[in-house]
Amino acid sequence: MEQEAASRELPGPTGWALLRTLALFLHGDLLSPFERLFDSFGPVFRLQLPLGHDLVMLAHPDAVEHVLRSKQENYVKGSVYDGARLLLGNGLVTSEGSYWQSQRALANPAFRPSKLEQYLVAMTDCTRQLVSSWERGAGPGKIDAQEAMTRLTMAIVGRTLFGLDLDQQSDRAREGFDTALSAIGRRGPANLQVPLWLPTPGNLRFRKALRDLDTIVYDIIGDFRSGQAEGADQTLLGAYLTARNPDSGEGMSDQQLRDEVITLYLAGHETTASLLTWALYWLGRRPDIAEQVTAEIDAEIPSDSPSMEELKKLPHTSRFINEILRLYPPAWTIARNAVEEDRVLGYRIPAGAIVMLSPYLAHRWGQVWPDPSRFDPDRFAPDVARDRHPFAYFPFSLGSRICIGMQFSLMEARLVLALILRRFRVQGLSGPEVRCVAAGTLRPDRPIRIELVRRRGG
Repeated sequence: MEQEAASRELPGPTGWALLRTLALFLHGDLLSPFERLFDSFGPVFRLQLPLGHDLVMLAHPDAVEHVLRSKQENYVKGSVYDGARLLLGNGLVTSEGSYWQSQRALANPAFRPSKLEQYLVAMTDCTRQLVSSWERGAGPGKIDAQEAMTRLTMAIVGRTLFGLDLDQQSDRAREGFDTALSAIGRRGPANLQVPLWLPTPGNLRFRKALRDLDTIVYDIIGDFRSGQAEGADQTLLGAYLTARNPDSGEGMSDQQLRDEVITLYLAGHETTASLLTWALYWLGRRPDIAEQVTAEIDAEIPSDSPSMEELKKLPHTSRFINEILRLYPPAWTIARNAVEEDRVLGYRIPAGAIVMLSPYLAHRWGQVWPDPSRFDPDRFAPDVARDRHPFAYFPFSLGSRICIGMQFSLMEARLVLALILRRFRVQGLSGPEVRCVAAGTLRPDRPIRIELVRRRGG
């Protein structure tokens, strides 16, 4: 990446414009201020926070590559992840350095292709149960897409992570995650956060949510430790329990397991539920695309028990999923702390700055993505994607910290869509387009109620 000899000052709001932006953060509005700044200043800008701290937003693919690969050692998950650590502890998403490397080495075997094939069985069972329940009711009629997909992905994560039917705990777990994610999302940038020790209503709800989630997870870990869990070797938690550090021969402590399990529990349902919610929405908005995806599934998926190889033979479905992830990436920002002063695209990045990479904004930059607000899966056709910057699209991050569960999530999404569309079609959706809000993942700003109609011969 070419960088200029003299550093340029980062553009950004000043005066009243800066105060208005900070006021929006204090009111819990995180997405729209960044969208406005992106429209005003482009893919690189600075936001001055109180007490002299800087937040630098980077959405240019060269800058993303610099932070995630070329000079990744200078950009760490430091204090900027303190909010997430309240929920995730020191798991793979939040840890750094040698500890992260050790944990990643312990976790990698749980996501090998042979293991993914084992998890596919549980994913299929859970999805077939949902589809069958809809069929027994002569079609589900109108459903809340987010609620239905969250329940499904929580059932799947219960089976794949623990080998358990967590239906009895699902409401408590879902409420706990919703409360925790909303609280973390509302905390906003550093230096604008309400201290957690203050007994505000929001903080009290957050603490209760953490207690509920810890109770669920530690009880299950205890069952696995005592050998009371059947089929443990077929689960993610079982793989974690048997993993050993190649140098020390030690396994994970209960605290380490708790942190990794909470991380997987969250990533295993929240992100995929968001993806599937938006997928159902766009299948209703674009009947032409729905017809193309359905025809491909009919041709390539001969039964309700598809194999991994069959799920890989869905190019149109995969492009459709990629376009969903372009517009609604699971993590709409990726944050780092700059260890030392640096230059990116000729701009000076101060030491200690909060550096945020935004897939949400980067995927909407018109110089890379023509007519970026238009929904178009053909952006990911091989001849179109071939010439695109390799760091222009990063819904699961990139570089050494790319999401360990990416293939798990993509396999799950293809499977769920295939089994639903083999039996149902999504009735066309009209009206104003649903917008998204930042609440952990990118959630719809109002309930998405869709109508699923039984297909003839399905």
